[in-house]
Amino acid sequence: MKRITIYISFLILLTACDKELKPAEVIIVDPVRHYYPVIQGEMLGVTYEIENISDNPLFIQEVQTSCGCLIPRDEMPITILPHKRGFVHIDYNTIKNTGYVEHYIYCYGNFKDTTIVELEFDTNVVPQADFIRDYEQLWQEQTKKTGSMRDIVDGTSSQKGYYTGELNPTPREQRREAVQDAIDDVAF
Repeated sequence: MKRITIYISFLILLTACDKELKPAEVIIVDPVRHYYPVIQGEMLGVTYEIENISDNPLFIQEVQTSCGCLIPRDEMPITILPHKRGFVHIDYNTIKNTGYVEHYIYCYGNFKDTTIVELEFDTNVVPQADFIRDYEQLWQEQTKKTGSMRDIVDGTSSQKGYYTGELNPTPREQRREAVQDAIDDVAF
C-alpha cells in the first residue's frame, strides 16, 4: 500500500511539473536613449521600465552588457507578472571612458517573437576641467565624495535624465533601417 501511494505521488509530481513557458508580450519604455553629458568618474544609473502586457509571466534569465563598466543591479531571473511593470537597473561607471560612448544591454528571456531584447544608450563622458586625472585619482575622488546641498536640490549631472529623439540617426541606426528596408522589399 505504501509503495502504491509513493508511486501515485511520483506520477502526480511528474504531471504537475509539465508546464510550458509561454512567450510574453512586452512594452519597453524608451529602449534607445541619449543621456546628457556626465563628468568622468561619476556613476550614471540607467533604469529601463518593462511592462508585461500579456497573460503570461516574463522571465528575464540573463542580462549581458557590451562593456564591463556596465553593472546590472538585479538578481537573476527577473520576473514580471502578467499585466505588471518591472525594471532592469544598470549602473554605468564612467571612470574608464572619455568622449562619446554608446552601450548596449541584452536581455534574454521568453519575449514574444524573440529570445533577446536589445536596449541601448549613449552619452558623452567629459573629463574634469582642470586636468585629466588617472584612474587612481578618479577612484579616490569617487570614494571620498559627499553630497552637497546643491546636489540634493538640483541633482548631480548624472541625474539630469535623457532624451529619445535624434535629428541625425547614428550610423548603426542607418544600417538597421537599410537592412529593414531590404527585408521589406523582399517580403512584399
